Amino acid sequence: MTISFGHDRPWGGVSQREYRRMAQDPAQTLHYRVHFAAIGWADRQGHAASEPGRLAALLGKDGKRLSDQSTRNAVVRAKDLHLISPRSGAACLVLPAHLFQKAKGAPVPCRVHQDR
Repeated sequence: MTISFGHDRPWGGVSQREYRRMAQDPAQTLHYRVHFAAIGWADRQGHAASEPGRLAALLGKDGKRLSDQSTRNAVVRAKDLHLISPRSGAACLVLPAHLFQKAKGAPVPCRVHQDR
């Protein structure tokens, strides 16, 4: 798969490992940490699916997971700021193709979004 964001639209690569680290940094705001997690764990289709409660644990602090309501609020805020797709939820964060593309990795069915 060739990465293309369209004619005359420059792009550059990022370290998904570094975005995973930033997603776990409590000094960052929660909605950006959701965005960082989406980038850090995104697969070839831009989906970052996780087990139930994983995002809340990731966004927590001092070993304590974030409440379900606070996790939902962080996801909603990230959607409001267009940092993730409106299709996103705590179980699967989705990045639209105009923000993220990945050339490597096997296509894996998303357990949350059955339409791909």
